[in-house]
Amino acid sequence: MITKTAIEPVIPTQRLQPLEDLACTVLESAARLSAKVRAPLRTQLVELTRWMHCYYSNLIEGQQTRVRDIEAALKQNFAAEPAKRDLQRLALAHLEVQRWAATQTGSPHNTEFIRELHRRFYAALPKEMRIATTSAGAQTPLTPGELRDRDVEVGSHVGPPHELVPAMLGHFQCRYESTDLSRLQRIIAIGASHHRLAWIHPFRDGNGRVVRLFSDAVIRQLGIDGGGLWSLSRGFARNRDEYYARLANADQERSTTSADESRGHLSERALWDFCEFTLRTMVDQIAFMERLLDLDGMEQRIEHYVHVVEPAVAKDAEKVFLLLREALLRGQFARGEAGRIVGASERTGRDLLSRAIATGLLTSESPKTPVSLALPAKVLDSYFPQLFPLTSIAQN
Repeated sequence: MITKTAIEPVIPTQRLQPLEDLACTVLESAARLSAKVRAPLRTQLVELTRWMHCYYSNLIEGQQTRVRDIEAALKQNFAAEPAKRDLQRLALAHLEVQRWAATQTGSPHNTEFIRELHRRFYAALPKEMRIATTSAGAQTPLTPGELRDRDVEVGSHVGPPHELVPAMLGHFQCRYESTDLSRLQRIIAIGASHHRLAWIHPFRDGNGRVVRLFSDAVIRQLGIDGGGLWSLSRGFARNRDEYYARLANADQERSTTSADESRGHLSERALWDFCEFTLRTMVDQIAFMERLLDLDGMEQRIEHYVHVVEPAVAKDAEKVFLLLREALLRGQFARGEAGRIVGASERTGRDLLSRAIATGLLTSESPKTPVSLALPAKVLDSYFPQLFPLTSIAQN
């Protein structure tokens, strides 16, 4: 008979050295990444990372939202086409939940926090998008934040009885908040808790998105988010088939004949595999962002953009580049410095600065405050190649 402890084991207990080595690499590389860029560029990059998390989490669900459409939605410019407009609404809901979650200081393993992720996501959607779809394709209204009140079957996974969901979530919180877990164990447990929450399947719909938002919150709580500059969802999406296969594999029950199985309802061996996959994905994504945010490389890509890609500044590309480089290296600079930076008169400096701002390459909170590097959708493929697929950024 299944009980609230059916999520056991909640963390691998055998063959720990390879997992601990990966967890150490995550700790070290996340610390390096957090020191890569200065404010206010860091603030923009953190928001861009939220776009990335949103984009790739939706992509895992089979929904591709163009980055330009996300940018347009943030300006309340919605597409006329219903399907595209719905994708924009999903993106905005996702971003809104991420911003809220980033302000929370409590435990992400708390049942109420997990329910609030779901509630805020669906509450941000219009009523016609708050629906749950059964495995048979039937659609029924969905109440944001409400735990499922019926049994479910998703693919080959049969969720635990709905009556047990509250107790299972309580056991989930108790086990993953245990003070017995070291910091390395908590990092290893990111993959484990990701799977176990998905296995509980607490909601009638939206579980995948909530689980990825949850893992994002755990990563931030553990201080290994590199200052908010990398996304686990990007790694999962780029290995989508393996992600789903390993998730499904970890659903299997414990084998009574295997030597590397511990006591518990579910397979420790399969959980170990998913934890190892998750840690490797984390290491890979942090390393990707470290390379991408290397200042020398960014400087070269920005120079290429203003000289080759952006026609609005072609005439004065070299001087505009000097302004952008200054913003990149210093984080921001006072408007009155523009002439000195470009080696021209104050008036010429002001004119070039105004053009760079009008073109969307530099930004400022007001006409009198310092300027910093801007990151509109149009520059992303040049400044940050492979951050998003090119087709997601392209205008057409």
